[in-house]
Amino acid sequence: MDTLFPSGLYTAIDLDVQRSTGKDIEFYNSMPHPCVDFSLSEWQAYSLVRSIKKKFLPRDTTEQDALALLKFRTCNKQCGEWEARENTSLDEELLGTVKSVLDDFFYPRGMPLLDWDNIFLKGRCGPGSGIGSDGNDFYSKMFSSLLTCTSSFLVEHYERNVVRWPDWQTAEKSRSEHFGPPVIVNGSKLSFVPKNDRISRSICTEPLLNMFYQLGCGEILERRLKSRFGIDLSIQPLVNQELAASGSEGAPWSTIDLESASDTISLRMCEYLLPREVLSYFKIMRSRVTSHKGSTFTLDMISTMGNGFTFPLQTIIFCAVVEACYMSLSLPVLKGQTVNFGVFGDDIVIDQVAWPRVLRVLALLGFSVNQAKSFNQGPFRESCGRDYVNGHNIRGVYPRRLRQPQDFYALINALNDFTARTGFPLPSAVRWLLKRVDRSMEIPAWEDPSGGIRMPLALVRSRRAYKRYQSVLYDRLEPQKRTIRIMDDYIYADQYGRRRLYNPSGLLITALSGVALSSGLPCRLATDRLPWRRKRLSCSSWDRLQLDSTLNGGFDWRQWETAVYSNLIWVKPGR
Repeated sequence: MDTLFPSGLYTAIDLDVQRSTGKDIEFYNSMPHPCVDFSLSEWQAYSLVRSIKKKFLPRDTTEQDALALLKFRTCNKQCGEWEARENTSLDEELLGTVKSVLDDFFYPRGMPLLDWDNIFLKGRCGPGSGIGSDGNDFYSKMFSSLLTCTSSFLVEHYERNVVRWPDWQTAEKSRSEHFGPPVIVNGSKLSFVPKNDRISRSICTEPLLNMFYQLGCGEILERRLKSRFGIDLSIQPLVNQELAASGSEGAPWSTIDLESASDTISLRMCEYLLPREVLSYFKIMRSRVTSHKGSTFTLDMISTMGNGFTFPLQTIIFCAVVEACYMSLSLPVLKGQTVNFGVFGDDIVIDQVAWPRVLRVLALLGFSVNQAKSFNQGPFRESCGRDYVNGHNIRGVYPRRLRQPQDFYALINALNDFTARTGFPLPSAVRWLLKRVDRSMEIPAWEDPSGGIRMPLALVRSRRAYKRYQSVLYDRLEPQKRTIRIMDDYIYADQYGRRRLYNPSGLLITALSGVALSSGLPCRLATDRLPWRRKRLSCSSWDRLQLDSTLNGGFDWRQWETAVYSNLIWVKPGR
């Protein structure tokens, strides 16, 4: 498989790895799992070697997309074949407790959590695409598109509720006069986005009104997660990371990662676990089928990636599983005011005592544990994008492409950050990259890593500095972000020339929601599709991060400065 990863860079990394550990890249690549007696530098080398090409994307992802489609269909088939198997009295007790916890979650103080009017009030549009819309922004979807939906109930509910707000009623009237009333469609559309060098990630584009209600429901579920389980999804990754770090130092924490968790939430399993009235909400909002290149699949999973309530729903189910297992083992669910476990999607951190029982219940519910990324013994733990060995973060570096100058700058800075965090020097790799960029593009540490080479001011002064009025002038690369201009007759998207309906009431609602900008509507494009330009800026506080190391990747300023010295300074300027 041609991933176009530069052979020269791979050789340079090999030299750095051999210099620090005495072993070459092939040694680490040949090992499916690290040795338990690895030194810290060998753990770091293993992590770097296994990560550096993992997410580097080929130009043609046909093979990866085909594998993702096969996996999606396999997961969907497994969902359709799921059935409850209470083989022992313990299984029956555990699954019964999971149901009880979920009943309590969805009926706080005996009152139903979900209500259609409340879901409507919390409704919104996500940043992705939607069936029927040419744009990704809130205005284009709700006020300048053909509204699509899978349920006539949702259409009727939406039309009944918009009349409660005169401006929204006017906006909907203007939209419907141009595009027509909302239409019923069969379901979502399956597509694929890059994930790693082996397989793509499946994602479904939902009809517009389905997504509006799904995200409204998702917000209600997230708030209840915080009040019922103490899980705040906005900060939970940090909590999981702290638990994983302490677990790697000997604290009794185990980390669990699941395979294709969002695609294995079986509809039949939800019919077994969830109260009937609660399930009816999800059934109305979900897409029953999805299509891909002319083929249509009936969905036996309750939702997919791309559905607005998928992530909070799976978090709820796994929280209920953990709490049920804790209760059966008489483990405390709370330690003081803090929850005694961590769940963020399918990233789960639990007490080691509950490991066998949690894995058992997950298997009964149709979930598969990713054995390569789940840890109960030894010095290694990983959760929410952090890998720890004995408390040290050894997370590798995952470049996705090296096509434009900004890609090279981002990788240079990522390698320097890896050195700062781990103490593992990478001068050969950095030198290889430096030969392929403009060395004069030196920027402060707090700038976007794609904009240039992040440097301490002392090093900038030693090479090339522009001083004016106590400030340092520097150049950086930045993407030329696009906006959709607002005009009296139509709204135009400059990069495509697609027209948007001029809907004044819709624009007012968009502005009040905080989406519209003074220059127009935001236009969401991937940074690799945006043109980049060189821009000169001035700075009077270049090294301001010395007082706030947390903004610099979790390591202190001195570590980062030393890393830049070791990787950059020994390379002669001009080379």
